[in-house]
Amino acid sequence: MVFYFDYIDPGSYLVHRILQRLAVPSERITTVGVELAPPPAPLIDPADPAWAAYTRVVAELAADASLSWPPPPSFCPWTRKAHELGHHAAERDRFDEVHDALFRAYFEDGADIGRVDLLVAIATRIGLDLTETKAVLDVDRHAEAVEKARLTALAEGLGRVPTVKSGAGSLEGPVRIDDLRTLLEESGVWQPGESPEL
Repeated sequence: MVFYFDYIDPGSYLVHRILQRLAVPSERITTVGVELAPPPAPLIDPADPAWAAYTRVVAELAADASLSWPPPPSFCPWTRKAHELGHHAAERDRFDEVHDALFRAYFEDGADIGRVDLLVAIATRIGLDLTETKAVLDVDRHAEAVEKARLTALAEGLGRVPTVKSGAGSLEGPVRIDDLRTLLEESGVWQPGESPEL
């Protein structure tokens, strides 16, 4: 199963939280970062009526899933560097921890995950080397991989993030927990009772 996401997308954070809630083993999910606003595109304006309406829908779906939900952040940074950090963490077998920390930093702490210094701080808390991480981000080592992931996803027909896709079907946009649970079951990725819900 493939999960297309961006770190500033509330629908992506909702999918992430539901996957955690259902205790779906991370090795059964392929995560693909897709920037909503790749630079130099303009940043997303959180006050835009369509974006504000979208965040309200996501908050309602979170409530339906009995998930605590923070108020929406007041800014939407570029996420290129955050995705680069994800690639670096994957090379060091620390992707899961960094992936969760990036979502939480933005949505729960209101952190600017577009800033290299903040990303380095997140990485070092997870246990990655400070000097190496800063060097990797400073020289854009994974920028090409981030852009390639986005272009490949679009070429394969991705319409939006979040999207969860498998041979059994796909879900686009913010999801209901029951719909995601059903897709996971039909895909053989997760079965009720296999892992206790958190």
